[in-house]
Amino acid sequence: WGERSRNFFRGCACKGPCNTKSCACFAAKRECDPDLCRTCGACTDPPQQRVMTQRCTNDNLSMRRHAHLLVAESSIPDAGWGLFTKHALKRGDFVHEYVGEIISQDEAERRGRIYDKVNRSYLFNLSSDYVVDASRKGNKTKYANHSSKPNCFTKMVTVNGDSRIGLFAKCDIEAQSELFFDYRYDVGMENELIVKPGQTVAWMNDPEMAGKISKISGVKQTTGAGSSGGG
Repeated sequence: WGERSRNFFRGCACKGPCNTKSCACFAAKRECDPDLCRTCGACTDPPQQRVMTQRCTNDNLSMRRHAHLLVAESSIPDAGWGLFTKHALKRGDFVHEYVGEIISQDEAERRGRIYDKVNRSYLFNLSSDYVVDASRKGNKTKYANHSSKPNCFTKMVTVNGDSRIGLFAKCDIEAQSELFFDYRYDVGMENELIVKPGQTVAWMNDPEMAGKISKISGVKQTTGAGSSGGG
């Protein structure tokens, strides 16, 4: 029936790495599915290692092809722990998946008020209904600190029907470098299901502290649209 249905996603027919918008899966922010993508070779190489022989490079989350990461004291004063890469990364490389406890938006609001008091939050908006909280059930990615000029970025990817959060290299990164991404606290979420204002944290108002995490509490709301994340 899939051949006749307009709504059935048929995967890609790539013969390359599936890392540009010419790939139907990549363009739709989906990982390649070996049951649908018959030519790209997705999920052919063994899991938990980088692609070696297969052409497709768009199966990172499902096959857990993450980089070797280290946790150590951050290079940012007073920021606590930081996330580092053991080996060099190229632009676009998959770093790791941001994981945690999946909670409702209401529960995230309740926990967020508690986290704000200690100026530490690992909440990441997953959708209009759910938020990922990495405080108790996360992995090493929760130690990645904020920067206004990050070397990594996050992307929502659909994997087997589920929305998941991938962390990717924004540029070439040298070995043993600290990894950062933009938390986007100041960007809210607004659609027909939810209106969630962004927040301006104290260190966002000072350009000299834009890449740092302050111990100062105190948050005010701002308006905006989009998704926001925290680490």
